[in-house]
Amino acid sequence: MAAIENDVTADVTDVTADEEIRICLFNIGDDAYAIPVELLIEIIIPQKIFPVPTTPSHVLGVINLRGNIVPIVDIRPALSLPLRTTPGQLAIVRSGSMMLGIVVDAVTAIIAVPVSSIRALPPDAGKQQGSNKNRARYLQGLVQHDSGVAALLNMDLIIDEIRLT
Repeated sequence: MAAIENDVTADVTDVTADEEIRICLFNIGDDAYAIPVELLIEIIIPQKIFPVPTTPSHVLGVINLRGNIVPIVDIRPALSLPLRTTPGQLAIVRSGSMMLGIVVDAVTAIIAVPVSSIRALPPDAGKQQGSNKNRARYLQGLVQHDSGVAALLNMDLIIDEIRLT
């Protein structure tokens, strides 16, 4: 036994696991997007949306969610995508004191990924063919996960730039 105890040649160091972030993956059109779960309150199926006169076209209206009036917005224009006429699902998110619903086609998963799996955007990310629009300013990075890659949305910036009135 003494020989085995003396064979230790390396110092033991603390090994820390890579920090993880939980994200909600969803589709808007053909694209995969993600938001941190800490911003997500819940995912709900579409319900009666009450239109609000004189709001921009991306504000679909409001819903009554257990006594809270929640504006419902389509973030497709910010992402340079065409508006959708019927919502697939509603992701209810919170940014600061504001709660709002964003229209998504389908929520695909809620997963935990290592923070190291979030990559910086390529220089030409977000550019669209034949257009000067660049949606990269609404993206924080690309998240690599088992099923592929999703664009991590900067919800604070999107919410700041959405005009509800």
